[in-house]
Amino acid sequence: MLTSPFPARGGARAADRVFGASAATPRRARAFVRAQLAGWGLPELTDTVELLTSELVTNAVRATEAVAGLPVASSVFPVALRMVALRLVLSARSLVIEVWDVSAQTPATQRADPPDELREGGRGLTLVGALSTAWGQRTAPGRGKIVWCEVAVPVSPAPSPVSAAPPVRRPSTTLPRRLRHARVAERADGPDARTLRCVLEGLRRLD
Repeated sequence: MLTSPFPARGGARAADRVFGASAATPRRARAFVRAQLAGWGLPELTDTVELLTSELVTNAVRATEAVAGLPVASSVFPVALRMVALRLVLSARSLVIEVWDVSAQTPATQRADPPDELREGGRGLTLVGALSTAWGQRTAPGRGKIVWCEVAVPVSPAPSPVSAAPPVRRPSTTLPRRLRHARVAERADGPDARTLRCVLEGLRRLD
Protein backbone atom coordinates (compact mmCIF):
# COMPACT_ATOMS: atom_id res chain seq x y z
CA MET A 1 0.00 0.00 0.00
CA LEU A 2 1.37 3.43 -0.95
CA THR A 3 1.62 6.11 1.72
CA SER A 4 1.29 9.88 1.56
CA PRO A 5 4.39 12.13 1.49
CA PHE A 6 2.53 14.88 3.31
CA PRO A 7 2.78 15.34 7.08
CA ALA A 8 -0.26 14.59 9.19
CA ARG A 9 -2.37 17.57 10.23
CA GLY A 10 -4.80 16.67 12.95
CA GLY A 11 -8.02 18.62 13.27
CA ALA A 12 -7.86 20.21 9.79
CA ARG A 13 -9.78 19.38 6.66
CA ALA A 14 -7.62 18.16 3.80
CA ALA A 15 -8.04 16.99 0.23
CA ASP A 16 -5.34 15.53 -2.00
CA ARG A 17 -4.89 14.31 -5.55
CA VAL A 18 -2.07 12.64 -7.50
CA PHE A 19 -1.40 13.65 -11.12
CA GLY A 20 0.91 12.48 -13.84
CA ALA A 21 3.74 14.91 -14.58
CA SER A 22 2.58 16.16 -17.97
CA ALA A 23 1.66 19.41 -19.72
CA ALA A 24 -2.00 18.90 -18.75
CA THR A 25 -1.27 18.58 -15.03
CA PRO A 26 -1.59 22.30 -14.12
CA ARG A 27 -5.00 22.49 -15.81
CA ARG A 28 -6.22 19.35 -14.02
CA ALA A 29 -4.88 20.65 -10.71
CA ARG A 30 -6.78 23.92 -11.15
CA ALA A 31 -10.00 22.04 -11.84
CA PHE A 32 -9.49 19.97 -8.69
CA VAL A 33 -8.82 23.09 -6.60
CA ARG A 34 -11.86 24.90 -8.02
CA ALA A 35 -14.20 22.01 -7.20
CA GLN A 36 -12.75 21.56 -3.71
CA LEU A 37 -13.08 25.24 -2.78
CA ALA A 38 -16.68 25.22 -3.98
CA GLY A 39 -17.36 22.23 -1.74
CA TRP A 40 -15.79 24.04 1.22
CA GLY A 41 -17.81 27.19 0.56
CA LEU A 42 -14.79 29.35 -0.32
CA PRO A 43 -15.43 30.52 -3.90
CA GLU A 44 -13.86 33.91 -3.12
CA LEU A 45 -10.43 32.21 -2.90
CA THR A 46 -10.72 30.42 -6.24
CA ASP A 47 -8.81 32.85 -8.46
CA THR A 48 -5.86 33.24 -6.08
CA VAL A 49 -5.60 29.56 -5.16
CA GLU A 50 -5.90 28.42 -8.78
CA LEU A 51 -3.03 30.70 -9.80
CA LEU A 52 -0.82 29.61 -6.89
CA THR A 53 -1.58 25.96 -7.57
CA SER A 54 -0.76 26.37 -11.24
CA GLU A 55 2.62 27.89 -10.43
CA LEU A 56 3.60 25.27 -7.85
CA VAL A 57 2.40 22.34 -9.96
CA THR A 58 4.13 23.68 -13.09
CA ASN A 59 7.41 23.94 -11.19
CA ALA A 60 6.91 20.42 -9.82
CA VAL A 61 6.29 18.98 -13.30
CA ARG A 62 9.43 20.63 -14.67
CA ALA A 63 11.49 19.46 -11.70
CA THR A 64 10.23 15.89 -12.21
CA GLU A 65 11.05 15.97 -15.92
CA ALA A 66 14.60 17.08 -15.10
CA VAL A 67 15.31 14.05 -12.87
CA ALA A 68 17.12 11.18 -14.56
CA GLY A 69 16.74 7.57 -13.48
CA LEU A 70 13.56 7.93 -11.43
CA PRO A 71 12.97 5.02 -9.04
CA VAL A 72 9.97 2.75 -9.11
CA ALA A 73 7.21 3.22 -6.55
CA SER A 74 7.92 2.25 -2.98
CA SER A 75 6.07 2.36 0.32
CA VAL A 76 7.94 5.53 1.27
CA PHE A 77 6.33 7.91 -1.20
CA PRO A 78 2.93 7.67 -2.92
CA VAL A 79 3.78 7.99 -6.59
CA ALA A 80 5.51 5.92 -9.23
CA LEU A 81 7.88 7.36 -11.79
CA ARG A 82 6.79 10.79 -13.10
CA MET A 83 3.97 11.90 -10.80
CA VAL A 84 3.07 15.02 -8.81
CA ALA A 85 0.94 15.12 -5.64
CA LEU A 86 -1.20 18.06 -4.51
CA ARG A 87 -2.89 18.64 -1.16
CA LEU A 88 -5.10 21.42 0.21
CA VAL A 89 -5.29 21.85 3.99
CA LEU A 90 -8.03 24.08 5.41
CA SER A 91 -7.97 25.47 8.95
CA ALA A 92 -10.00 28.18 10.61
CA ARG A 93 -7.77 31.01 9.38
CA SER A 94 -5.72 29.76 6.45
CA LEU A 95 -5.58 27.47 3.45
CA VAL A 96 -2.28 25.69 2.76
CA ILE A 97 -1.37 24.41 -0.71
CA GLU A 98 1.24 21.64 -0.72
CA VAL A 99 2.79 20.21 -3.90
CA TRP A 100 5.09 17.20 -3.86
CA ASP A 101 7.52 16.12 -6.55
CA VAL A 102 10.30 13.56 -6.66
CA SER A 103 13.11 16.08 -7.20
CA ALA A 104 15.07 17.32 -4.21
CA GLN A 105 16.26 20.39 -6.12
CA THR A 106 15.21 23.75 -4.66
CA PRO A 107 12.73 25.51 -6.99
CA ALA A 108 13.97 28.68 -8.66
CA THR A 109 12.11 31.65 -10.00
CA GLN A 110 11.34 31.17 -13.68
CA ARG A 111 12.40 34.00 -15.94
CA ALA A 112 11.76 34.68 -19.59
CA ASP A 113 13.38 37.46 -21.59
CA PRO A 114 11.13 38.75 -23.00
CA PRO A 115 8.32 37.34 -20.78
CA ASP A 116 6.17 34.73 -22.49
CA GLU A 117 2.52 35.41 -21.53
CA LEU A 118 1.30 32.25 -23.28
CA ARG A 119 3.10 29.85 -20.97
CA GLU A 120 0.98 27.57 -18.79
CA GLY A 121 2.69 28.83 -15.67
CA GLY A 122 6.16 28.88 -14.22
CA ARG A 123 6.32 32.61 -13.61
CA GLY A 124 7.83 31.28 -10.42
CA LEU A 125 8.03 31.84 -6.75
CA THR A 126 8.08 35.62 -7.13
CA LEU A 127 4.37 35.44 -7.92
CA VAL A 128 3.82 32.86 -5.18
CA GLY A 129 5.46 35.12 -2.63
CA ALA A 130 3.36 38.10 -3.75
CA LEU A 131 -0.01 36.33 -3.56
CA SER A 132 0.48 34.21 -0.44
CA THR A 133 1.01 35.15 3.20
CA ALA A 134 3.91 32.65 3.50
CA TRP A 135 5.62 29.93 1.51
CA GLY A 136 8.47 27.48 1.90
CA GLN A 137 9.95 24.08 1.13
CA ARG A 138 10.61 20.96 3.15
CA THR A 139 11.94 17.50 2.45
CA ALA A 140 9.33 14.79 1.97
CA PRO A 141 9.68 11.54 3.90
CA GLY A 142 11.94 9.21 1.95
CA ARG A 143 12.42 11.20 -1.23
CA GLY A 144 11.68 14.47 -2.97
CA LYS A 145 10.37 17.76 -1.63
CA ILE A 146 7.17 19.58 -0.78
CA VAL A 147 6.75 23.22 -1.78
CA TRP A 148 3.92 24.92 0.07
CA CYS A 149 2.24 28.29 0.38
CA GLU A 150 -0.43 29.71 2.66
CA VAL A 151 -3.45 31.89 1.89
CA ALA A 152 -5.50 33.70 4.51
CA VAL A 153 -9.14 32.65 4.76
CA PRO A 154 -11.42 35.71 4.93
CA VAL A 155 -13.32 36.06 8.17
CA SER A 156 -17.08 36.16 7.76
CA PRO A 157 -18.57 39.45 9.01
CA ALA A 158 -20.42 39.23 12.29
CA PRO A 159 -24.19 39.34 11.89
CA SER A 160 -25.67 42.76 12.58
CA PRO A 161 -27.62 42.99 15.84
CA VAL A 162 -31.34 42.57 15.42
CA SER A 163 -33.25 45.69 16.42
CA ALA A 164 -35.71 45.24 19.25
CA ALA A 165 -39.27 44.81 18.04
CA PRO A 166 -41.76 47.44 19.20
CA PRO A 167 -43.89 46.36 22.14
CA VAL A 168 -47.15 44.72 21.22
CA ARG A 169 -50.16 46.65 22.41
CA ARG A 170 -52.72 44.33 23.88
CA PRO A 171 -56.40 45.31 23.60
CA SER A 172 -57.90 46.77 26.76
CA THR A 173 -60.58 44.74 28.53
CA THR A 174 -62.48 47.96 29.45
CA LEU A 175 -64.92 49.18 26.82
CA PRO A 176 -64.53 52.81 25.79
CA ARG A 177 -67.02 55.25 27.25
CA ARG A 178 -69.38 57.03 24.88
CA LEU A 179 -68.90 60.77 24.77
CA ARG A 180 -71.83 63.15 24.30
CA HIS A 181 -71.36 65.82 21.69
CA ALA A 182 -74.75 67.60 22.08
CA ARG A 183 -75.62 69.74 25.08
CA VAL A 184 -78.06 68.13 27.47
CA ALA A 185 -81.19 70.32 28.10
CA GLU A 186 -81.88 71.26 31.65
CA ARG A 187 -84.98 69.58 33.13
CA ALA A 188 -87.67 71.97 34.52
CA ASP A 189 -89.28 71.42 37.89
CA GLY A 190 -92.82 71.15 36.29
CA PRO A 191 -94.84 71.93 33.12
CA ASP A 192 -94.65 75.48 31.85
CA ALA A 193 -97.69 77.81 31.55
CA ARG A 194 -98.17 77.26 27.82
CA THR A 195 -98.41 73.53 28.26
CA LEU A 196 -100.97 73.93 31.06
CA ARG A 197 -103.18 76.21 28.93
CA CYS A 198 -103.14 73.69 26.08
CA VAL A 199 -104.19 70.96 28.48
CA LEU A 200 -107.11 73.12 29.88
CA GLU A 201 -108.37 73.98 26.37
CA GLY A 202 -108.37 70.31 25.50
CA LEU A 203 -110.42 69.46 28.55
CA ARG A 204 -113.00 72.16 27.71
CA ARG A 205 -113.52 70.72 24.28
CA LEU A 206 -114.29 67.41 25.81
CA ASP A 207 -117.29 68.99 27.66
